[in-house]
Amino acid sequence: MNVRLSLVFIAFAALVAAAWIALAPPEETVVTLDGGSTVEEASQSRAARADAPVAAASPGRATHAAPAPVVAKQVVPRNALFAEFVHARSYKALYDRVSQVENQTPEAKIVLYEILRECATLSGPGTWRPTRPPVPKRDDFVAGISTTDPLRDKRIASYDDFTVNRCGGLEGLTATRAELNKLLQEAAAAGSPQARAMTIEQELWQSRRQSGDNRATLTDAQIEGLKQSLTTRDPEAIRVAGRVLATSWNDYALRVGPNQLPVEPRPFMNAWLVLACEYGASCGADTPRMLQACALQGHCDASNYPDYLMQYASTPHDSTLVWQYQALLRNALETGDWSQLTVVRGLPAPSNRAWFVAGPR
Repeated sequence: MNVRLSLVFIAFAALVAAAWIALAPPEETVVTLDGGSTVEEASQSRAARADAPVAAASPGRATHAAPAPVVAKQVVPRNALFAEFVHARSYKALYDRVSQVENQTPEAKIVLYEILRECATLSGPGTWRPTRPPVPKRDDFVAGISTTDPLRDKRIASYDDFTVNRCGGLEGLTATRAELNKLLQEAAAAGSPQARAMTIEQELWQSRRQSGDNRATLTDAQIEGLKQSLTTRDPEAIRVAGRVLATSWNDYALRVGPNQLPVEPRPFMNAWLVLACEYGASCGADTPRMLQACALQGHCDASNYPDYLMQYASTPHDSTLVWQYQALLRNALETGDWSQLTVVRGLPAPSNRAWFVAGPR
């Protein structure tokens, strides 16, 4: 009976994980470009593509299989400190460093914000979303994996890496939500593109909470603010801005391409995530999102997030759209021409709204 209950719980946890991965955004290994090109060669290739047609088929009309998105070879993450945070098995040493005033660059403020958000006991008004989903206890998890499963050892190791207590040594840490908001605002004011995009995202969620009917509108000014953060090509700003632009806000819809076809939220969101990988986000097999997918779903064969997406998490239709959207968005980032994306107002709210929230990277 205990074994049966364990199996049921593991199955439930896997479903929760699948939903979390689907709804939450990601992130260091080497992500290879076709032919083994370097980052510099990838940049030259992107510049050449900027003058070429965005896609052979109109986005939104996926009619044939497309190649996997082109991803630059990632040697050194662009945001080295944030990448250290993503990969850390313990936040204590990193917290001690970034909490010192003399070390608080805009990126350090973002890392401090994330550590406090995950480890501190928070007080003050407002709600806070966890960045990781619930997972089964280790004994239950191990009992739920067949001894003949060829991925058993790898899944258990991934579970241990995913669930390690990264907040060890920070017990008793406290903060107010106002203090966290101040950190984010200071980082944005100091020029962090990621913080600017996150500030807009928080404004929207705050507006949604205060509306009383879960309605919030992404304004033209906020869209321009996101575009400004994207001009830096900062990978974390790309990830956050994509999450905001892919969400179904009230009185907001996106049309894409010369035929003004409706954007499909799921592949559109994934295109932003893959693009963030291309521009230097941590997207390897040892990042939390990938560890979670291996442990709870047995999806262990992908070496990076774009590979995971193509192998496990996309239909052929979605894969084609990811490729098309990625090309369109890359062109917009490289040229500053956003004319292929049009915001439409005044349409009825979709019946199946897509909400994208921060999840394990």
